[in-house]
Amino acid sequence: MSQKIYLASPLGFMTGTEGYLHNLKDHLSKQGLEILDPWSQDWSDSIAASFKAIPSQGISDAFKRTVSVIGAANEKMIREADLLLAVLDGMEPDSGTVAELGFASALGKTVYGLRTDLRDAGDFPGVPLNLQVLHFINSTGGRLFRTIDEIQL
Repeated sequence: MSQKIYLASPLGFMTGTEGYLHNLKDHLSKQGLEILDPWSQDWSDSIAASFKAIPSQGISDAFKRTVSVIGAANEKMIREADLLLAVLDGMEPDSGTVAELGFASALGKTVYGLRTDLRDAGDFPGVPLNLQVLHFINSTGGRLFRTIDEIQL
């Protein structure tokens, strides 16, 4: 039985990252991991319906319901996963990705990070990420990878 890995990332928000996401998922699949990718869910109908909500009934309320459903689905996948890999690129890593990482850590999952960004985004010189994010990765027995090719799980 293969291990399940939740892939936490902001990659689905950007149109130019499909190839990167595909390469990452391919690398993980070749290691026999079952990938739980929140971006593989199709929420487009729910999001479109929220945009079409009647203003007097509250577009904001429609989006609150939609994001609650999406958040619950992602939580369920994290709970089902054995491991979590978080893509942590950017000057400030994506807040949702970091929240998923922290949640998985609190559940006792082994957490890994991938940061290919050459810039440091840590609290101190030479530290690649926020100290708390690094702590959650290291304290679970995971590690921070700097390239996709380094990832061996």
